Amino acid sequence: MSDQPNIMELCLSDGVGGLELYVLRTAQQMQQRNHHCVSVVRPGTMLASRMDEDGIRYHGLQKRNKWLPLSAALQLARVIDQEKVDVIHMHWAKDLNLAVLAKLFSRRPVKLLYSRHMMITRPKHDFYHRWLYRHVDRLLAVTDELCGLMREFLPMPAEAIETLYLGVDAPPALTVQQRIAIRHEYGFTEDDFVIFMVGRIEEYKGQHLLLEALELLHQQALPVRAIIVGPAMDEGYLQRLRDRVADSQLSASIKIPGSIKQASHLTAAFDVALLATECETFGLVLIEAMRAGVAVIGTAACGVLEIIDDGKSGLLFPPNDGKALAAVIRRLYDDAEFRQQLAQAGKQKADEVFATEAHFDQLEQVFSNLLADT
Repeated sequence: MSDQPNIMELCLSDGVGGLELYVLRTAQQMQQRNHHCVSVVRPGTMLASRMDEDGIRYHGLQKRNKWLPLSAALQLARVIDQEKVDVIHMHWAKDLNLAVLAKLFSRRPVKLLYSRHMMITRPKHDFYHRWLYRHVDRLLAVTDELCGLMREFLPMPAEAIETLYLGVDAPPALTVQQRIAIRHEYGFTEDDFVIFMVGRIEEYKGQHLLLEALELLHQQALPVRAIIVGPAMDEGYLQRLRDRVADSQLSASIKIPGSIKQASHLTAAFDVALLATECETFGLVLIEAMRAGVAVIGTAACGVLEIIDDGKSGLLFPPNDGKALAAVIRRLYDDAEFRQQLAQAGKQKADEVFATEAHFDQLEQVFSNLLADT
């Protein structure tokens, strides 16, 4: 092995969420940092498309048998040998058996690093999982809460599991003219108070809670507006949202334009960013908004509790409580000075704790440590 490890980013997910975008950003960063990095993704996915657009080198791989992917593992092992891979960096739980088999089939002493982005809810100490995790060299959790659960539920030594907060880029600053232009594009004036909500459109993400809160606020004669952005994962749910808007007095106040590429670049054009998921493992959209200098509201659960210090760097509300959400929105509507204080404190925390450069510096150190262990 060389002093600088050759890295494989492995993710066969066909999703379009934060996990997949993190894989894309990691591949970009490793190439920019002059690592020999190759990605392995499923053809026809968002990841493959974005890697084509960004000129990121990857191998396409299909896994036809999810329980015993022998053929795919042999193909992956050949890529590992061909590319002289030192570290497989995987992210999607459904790829774990594939990564382990490929590691065993490869002729190289390759290390397996698993960055886990999703919550874990039950012990995995059965024979099958003990065999799988015996071949994982290091586990990274995106929050301290998840790290603790993994140490409790997974058959690995506690010292092999650690927290590495994700990092995000600071969105580009907007001029006054750009901010006004973005707001006008979506039907808002420069004086409107607008909530920005971005994420997959599905009931779990809680877009209906924002509609409920705005209905309550409009009953109180508060002209709060909102824009809900993201890909529809549940077309029926999206239609119910649109029907609810059309049937209420909110049709001029709420815009649902669908998915927008680089939606984070719009964040600074609005007044407050919201994450209403019942239990978000992490919450990248909150950090993007904080780094953009926008006040944030999030649910008081799961990883959000490690991002927002309630009343200091943002505001929290109980999960699934539209009435409580309306109350915290009103607090920010009524007190512009407090809203600005939250935005400034949130930006300071996000810049210090969740910056892209710091995250990938630490990830490089994890790669180096794995190499040194060999």
